[in-house]
Amino acid sequence: MSTENDIKKITEGRDYVRAVENESQVWVLISVHKDKLKHSKRGREYEELLQNLGSGDMAFAYAKIIMGDEISKREKFVLLSWVGSDVSAVKKARMMVCRGEIDKIFDQRAKVIEASDLSELDISVVRQSLVKAGGADYGSSVS
Repeated sequence: MSTENDIKKITEGRDYVRAVENESQVWVLISVHKDKLKHSKRGREYEELLQNLGSGDMAFAYAKIIMGDEISKREKFVLLSWVGSDVSAVKKARMMVCRGEIDKIFDQRAKVIEASDLSELDISVVRQSLVKAGGADYGSSVS
């Protein structure tokens, strides 16, 4: 299990992402080592996040995605669960041990996306997934 200090840093990362003053698509990355969670990085642009996910990595990420159109902008929060394609089955099972802690910390989210290929986390794929999860979507209003 993760230490109290690890959990505190992860919680601070969550609060950073949820902060109103952060108007860009900020994120926090939590790496999984054995059965412990570690606050790894945070950033201001979604594309930066993807550069930190390798084929041998296991991680969770929490990101703010700005949705909407020119008239109405909305913040949606997504939890990403990343298991690289080179991670063994035994290590994948360890990740489930940490999932309970992650679900408690990141309980405010519109969608959970589990991925092992970066194409599954492309911003357009994530946006489409959030639109489907969000119900009504009226698109852009044109007069």
